[in-house]
Amino acid sequence: MTINAFVDTSVILRVLIKDDEEQRAAAERLIRSSGSRGLALHLLPVTVLEIVWVLEKVYKFKKESVREMVEAIINTPQLKVDMEDVFRQALRIYSESNIKFADALMGVRGMGKGYNHVFTFDEKHFQRIDGLKVEKP
Repeated sequence: MTINAFVDTSVILRVLIKDDEEQRAAAERLIRSSGSRGLALHLLPVTVLEIVWVLEKVYKFKKESVREMVEAIINTPQLKVDMEDVFRQALRIYSESNIKFADALMGVRGMGKGYNHVFTFDEKHFQRIDGLKVEKP
């Protein structure tokens, strides 16, 4: 029997930041042993969004470093990432187009659902997403 569980932001940050050796080791053990323990570990969309925010705002990493770290997590075979393709596209736009990650994520997700038009007061960021029509309310 497989136990489905989600992993909190704090666990992933310990692996990425390595600021607490004991917690980092425990987090890595959990991830590495998940299959043999019958665990399916999931990353929820809000967790990925929070990881990006914390890396950028709290730890002051540059966008390219944030992208590399989040892609490393997404590429971890033991972690199932909800909306993986959406996050990959949003990370690319975020790091290449000087756009906030949340805006890139909203744009990619919206367009993926067929919403190719956005009403916003934050036009400059959304205008950097190809194919998205941007308009003030």
